[in-house]
Amino acid sequence: MNSSYIYIVGQPDPSSDVLAIIARLGYKAGILIDTKLTLKNPNAYDRVVPVAYDKLDEELLRLDTLDLNIAGLLCTYENYIVAKAKLGAHFNVPAPSILSAKLATDKSLMRRAFLDADRSISPDFTTADSLEDVLAFARAHSYPLIIKPTNLVKSLLVLRCDDEAELIENFNYASETIMALYEQYHIYERAPQLIVEEFIVGKQCSIAAFVDADGTPHFCDGIVALTNAQDIHVSDNYLYRRALPTSLSEDLTRKMFDVAEKGIRALQMTSVPAHVELMYTDTDVKIIEIGARIGGYRPRMYNFSYGLNLTEQEVRLALGQTPELKGTFQNYCAVYELFPETEGAFNGISGEENTDAFTYYRVTAAPGKKVGPAKNGYKASAIIIVVNKDENTFNELCAAVDRLKVEVA
Repeated sequence: MNSSYIYIVGQPDPSSDVLAIIARLGYKAGILIDTKLTLKNPNAYDRVVPVAYDKLDEELLRLDTLDLNIAGLLCTYENYIVAKAKLGAHFNVPAPSILSAKLATDKSLMRRAFLDADRSISPDFTTADSLEDVLAFARAHSYPLIIKPTNLVKSLLVLRCDDEAELIENFNYASETIMALYEQYHIYERAPQLIVEEFIVGKQCSIAAFVDADGTPHFCDGIVALTNAQDIHVSDNYLYRRALPTSLSEDLTRKMFDVAEKGIRALQMTSVPAHVELMYTDTDVKIIEIGARIGGYRPRMYNFSYGLNLTEQEVRLALGQTPELKGTFQNYCAVYELFPETEGAFNGISGEENTDAFTYYRVTAAPGKKVGPAKNGYKASAIIIVVNKDENTFNELCAAVDRLKVEVA
């Protein structure tokens, strides 16, 4: 075995097969674990190094004395991407630049970079430092508008505003709530901030890419169709369903990849995965955001649908290698996240008598636990994955998921 280590930065993904991949490629597995977290399986790693990420600049001097022997760095969670960039620069291993990492993890900086590169690929926005800023932006644009935090993930505090009264109410709610969420999700070196932006009309999708050391994006086959809460007539902003693949015209597909590449280059991304979320109509494509990570469910989805191991490609990228993204379509796949429409104590999932037919079914909420909409800062109450090679059977299974509801007291 190679004596060099590939280190996970900050926090491990418990559903990932990354440790087996690192071993198969002949490296040792280490983790630079956040001191604010508890590692549940330390014996699974060849080396565990606690790091205080809220004082990372000071920690770099201490890490120099530990002979870490770093061959590569991996990062699953967005709040550690800037740390990965700093570690990569310090230890001279493949990683995005610190500037690029900041652009990719701050929606205000990201939007500005998109608009500077090509105003047609991004909606207009402004920072929402005060209610006066928000109202001034609203006067120059039409409703609906979207309020969102600059550094949180999922759909946390993403709030749609259909009129001025809702805009004021949502801005006040987000302003009161944002600090606690930044602390809860360990957002380091970033002051809590909101933006308000134009609402993008259209359908949503995402593209998976790996950007090499030269800044060239390598795209995976298949575009993931995204269904958000509003598409199923729920007043929230979470992604209800992710489905792979989706069928689109050649012209529209080409335009999507062109816009995705423009966005990746605007963020100056290198040596990093890129998870590109887009909104499109028959004639227009705009970027919602680009994450410098694979994306939570993408490894499982691309493995089921195309036999591609995205985690292995991220490891190869971390070692300075070119990703290998050729796959063959095998199955239709969809991932669902279920939320209640209102806050309350979790009572269960109605209509769940046929769950054995699903590839993956997990209720994440405990009985009696307080649950609620994503826009109020809650996580999903249930996660479901449907996989089948027959399209008709796949659609029947998806229809069964659509009948499930989160029940609250």
